[in-house]
This record gives sequence, C-alpha cells and structure tokens, in this order.
Amino acid sequence: MPVFRRVVGWLRTAIAVCAMVGAGAALAQEYKGPITLVVGYPAGGTADIGARILAEKLPALLGQPVIVENRAGAGGQIAARYIKSAPANGSVLFFTNGHTVVTVPQILKAPGFDTRTDLRPVSPFAGFELALAVHPQAQARSMKELLAYLARTPGARNVAVPAPGSAPEFVVNRLAQLAKADIQAVAYKGTAPAVQDLLGGQVPAAVLPVGDVLQHTQAGRLAVVAVTQSTPLLPGVPSFADLGYAELGASDFLAVYAPAGMADAQVERINAAVQRVLAMPGVAERLLSYALQPQKGSAADLARRYEASRATIAQLIKAVAYQPQ
Repeated sequence: MPVFRRVVGWLRTAIAVCAMVGAGAALAQEYKGPITLVVGYPAGGTADIGARILAEKLPALLGQPVIVENRAGAGGQIAARYIKSAPANGSVLFFTNGHTVVTVPQILKAPGFDTRTDLRPVSPFAGFELALAVHPQAQARSMKELLAYLARTPGARNVAVPAPGSAPEFVVNRLAQLAKADIQAVAYKGTAPAVQDLLGGQVPAAVLPVGDVLQHTQAGRLAVVAVTQSTPLLPGVPSFADLGYAELGASDFLAVYAPAGMADAQVERINAAVQRVLAMPGVAERLLSYALQPQKGSAADLARRYEASRATIAQLIKAVAYQPQ
C-alpha cells in the first residue's frame, strides 16, 4: 500500500505540473496586453506608412492597443534581430518590407538573423513595384529609346538606385548585361537623394519604388519606361517581362512577421485581423494613394511569396556576381 500511495502521489504531482504548463501555454497564447508593431525603417518611409495604417485599425479588431515602434537602421537588420529574440506570445510583431527579410540575408555573410528559422510569416499586407524612371532630357518614352540615348550620350551611363546591395541595383546591373548596354548602377543613401538627382538631371534614369516617382510622372517631370510587374497605377507602362527581361521582375512587399515560436492560434488570429483591415472601406484607396497595392492572403501565402521573391533575388545576385559583404 505505501508503494501504491507513493505512485498515486507522483501521478497527482505530474498531472498538476502538466496542468500548470498547459495553463501557462494557454495564457501565452491568449496575451491581451499592448502589441508593439516594430518597423525597421524611419518614420515617414513606405514601411512606416503601411504600419501606421494597419496599427490604426487593429485595436478595434483585437481589443488591444497597437503601438508602432521604429527600430531603424542597417536595412532593417536591427529590427529583425530584435524580433528574433522577442517573446513569441503576440506582444511583439514585425512589420517589414521584402528587402529586409529577402535581400539582406543574401547580401550579408552575418546578418544576425535567418528569416526561415528566426521569423514566422503571419500575413501579407501590400505590394509595390519598382519603376525605371527617366529624366525628360533623355527624350525617351520607351526602353529602346532610353538605351539608345544612354549609348550615344557621353557620361550618361549612371542609373540611380536607392541603396547598395538592393534589388534596384541588381536590376540595373543585370539589365546592362542582358541589353549589352554601357550602364552602371549608382547607389544613393535612400530614395530621397536619388529622386532629387534624377529630377535635377544629375542622372538620366533611376530604378526606384513606384511610389517615389508616381507624382512626378503624373506631373510630367519624369517618364517611366518599365516596371517590375504591371501595375494599375501606371497603366500602359510595360513590365520588364513584356520587354523580354522576365528575370528583372523583382517586386517588393510589406508584410507582418512574428518571432518563430508564435503559436498557430495566435498567427491565425492576427492574420484574420489584418485581412479584415484590408477589407475595410477606404483602406485600399488609402494604400493606393501611397502606390501600395493591397495583398490579401494567409500566412502560407506570405511564405510562398517570400520563397518566390527569394528565388528572384538569388538569381539576380548570382547573375551579377555580387559578393556578400
């Protein structure tokens, strides 16, 4: 009997411990405090704008305050590293662009995070294209005319891109190879100075996000001769694929990620809320005003989008022989 009683006691203790662990896990999954939406870029940029549109609508759906926190620097690396070690209970989410999660891990030997193992896809949010924009002095309304202008104009080989080791840089340098053109990507420290020099005629062309050139294109200050993927924001402008350069279709995106350990239930709950935000009246129009195209879908859809983007960037990196830094 004493042995029997000891066994029963052990079983009761084990059951109690399991119950406590289960309760703790459930509590973690049912986190109801404030949510911090971390952005890896400064206030006012494309990622920050998208995050604030989302953060404005989420509290009413989740019943939790949502605070945007900018942890800017190093192409989003600082924020990604923070998310990697953050609690996976839903208290911290990562609102990021594709450059951080797709390109950065491929251009750096030690980025400090691995998208596939350290982050968990939660929800797509929006997509945006890159545009090959041209200054009026080039008198080019097509890719053919632009390449002809660059070929016959001394000193006009520089094409601006917003950052070194970025998709626009790879697009320009691969275009030079495919078109056998004497052009070279010149990397700036951000889109603003690249746009400024393009408008001023210091460079004849640039590859930049559509949102950074759309207003100037509509006003006639710039022309766009190609985009990475066709977009209703620039009707009639051909994609690179339309022009025979299919491998240059390096679109970008905005999405919500979480620390890798987030539970399925939390992922599904947050994804559902993000999808409801995208369906709200006026949200799509607001995103389009910033040249962002709403992208609905599941966490699995985001994972597939990531893999497709990663393959595109990997192909470009290999083609232009870019060496990770």
